Amino acid sequence: MKLNIFRTFLLALVIGVASCETLDLDLQENPDSLNLESANVDLVFNTIQFNFLNQMRGSDNLTDQSIRLVNQFGTYTPGQGSMNGLWSTTYNTGTNIQALETFAERDGYTFHLGAAQVILATMYVNLVDYIGTAVFSEANSPNEFPNPGLDSGEEIYAAAFAMIDEGIANLQGTGRAPLNDLYFGGDASAWVKYANTLKLRMYLQTRLVSPSESTAGINALIAGGLLIDEISEDLQFQYGTNTAPIESRHPLYTGNYINGAGGYMSNGLMSYMKDSMTVTDPRMTYYFYRQTDRDLSSNPSGLLPCAGDASYDFCYIGDMYYGRDHADNEGIPNDGNLRTTYGIYPAMGAYDEGAFIAASQTSAQGNGIHPLHLSSWTQFMMAESALTLNTTGDAAVYLEEGMRQALGKVRSFSPSNMTDAQIDDYVAEVLAEYVAATDAEKLDIIIREWYISSFTSGMLPYNNYRRTGYPSFLQSPVIAAGAFVRSYFLPESELNSNSNEDFNSQKQVTDQVFWDTNPAGFIN
Repeated sequence: MKLNIFRTFLLALVIGVASCETLDLDLQENPDSLNLESANVDLVFNTIQFNFLNQMRGSDNLTDQSIRLVNQFGTYTPGQGSMNGLWSTTYNTGTNIQALETFAERDGYTFHLGAAQVILATMYVNLVDYIGTAVFSEANSPNEFPNPGLDSGEEIYAAAFAMIDEGIANLQGTGRAPLNDLYFGGDASAWVKYANTLKLRMYLQTRLVSPSESTAGINALIAGGLLIDEISEDLQFQYGTNTAPIESRHPLYTGNYINGAGGYMSNGLMSYMKDSMTVTDPRMTYYFYRQTDRDLSSNPSGLLPCAGDASYDFCYIGDMYYGRDHADNEGIPNDGNLRTTYGIYPAMGAYDEGAFIAASQTSAQGNGIHPLHLSSWTQFMMAESALTLNTTGDAAVYLEEGMRQALGKVRSFSPSNMTDAQIDDYVAEVLAEYVAATDAEKLDIIIREWYISSFTSGMLPYNNYRRTGYPSFLQSPVIAAGAFVRSYFLPESELNSNSNEDFNSQKQVTDQVFWDTNPAGFIN
């Protein structure tokens, strides 16, 4: 969906605190005490949509380094406040949804409420997947529960399923579409497909603890046919090109194309995509942009600190791809205009056609996307469930469709230099590998292809890694990086403000969420 992102950001600013639409300076009421009579249902919904983006993107950003989609600098250990923002965004959304419930009951805005319920259910699932618990049954009721307690992950998953069903029912009501549906352009049926796809994710995520329930649930969803399973149905956020007064370009663009590259790409991922098959992954020139043709392998002026260090698996992978090995914490040289950075997909940086010029000197625009759920991911979900749970369908067929949709999604970013022959050759080689593989190897291949398709979106790969231990090609840390984070800390902000006994002590990052039944030390 195309949207006027500048206008959208202005709308978000208007409702940043109170969801107030009036700009009349001769106010008859205290602006700090605005109520539903002075609120606008579309602006409240708009805030919820931006909260959704922020929580999803924040979750992705939190784990795309540990899961090796980009380089992790140093140890795994997260900060005590690493979950503060994702936590507060969830409960701010809950407050806004209470307002939408009144709007729906009073004025019939069921579409707004239904979509918001699906969004909030997603946010709660994300909290459980990352922390293992959250405040749910006592949430957003400060008068009754000034210091709310935690619910178990199992309880919240069950409540999220119920919330999704309520959302679907409301989406199927008669309420008008929001004026600014940033994701599906006012198509209620598309929101229903996402709601069902969220259920699919949850059933797959819990397959180790409730295989029979997961099998029945997934089969019912496949039979229903209302899933995000075509590229045209993808859930994504579209960025713009405006720079002022509101910056609307993709954060990965602004962080890497204005003042030099701000981070490093993963040598492990780049090496795998470049060298592991007889054909180079066609997405290489879309995912990664090489800024220089200088050969840094001789380490002039210390620009390649890892050179000559036998503890590194890669250091330099060749062909002017300059990234870093997993957890490499060497000093940062003046290489912001030399290191490989993000390409045209998904941030609308530059397409790598071998020009070898600094990213800041390209004509890239930054009007890319943040993928929230792609159709290819649905295909990989169904492939995993068919292989491990014997659900409806052929895992190999789902795998092939997932690969073709993933490659087609990337090719849609101009210039469309990826050829049909390149796609066919890539898919054929993976399928030949799959046919010859054991069941364990087949699962590794499915999760690997899902992983590669998830570039810049670390949340589901993080969940997949804890659930399956795959993909197996992920590089081990080149330093003593500490324990891999099986779940994140309770938010420091809540520990400091909530006197409920549930918040008397901090949890450990080695604690496992309820659906992760794999052994301690299972992954690193």
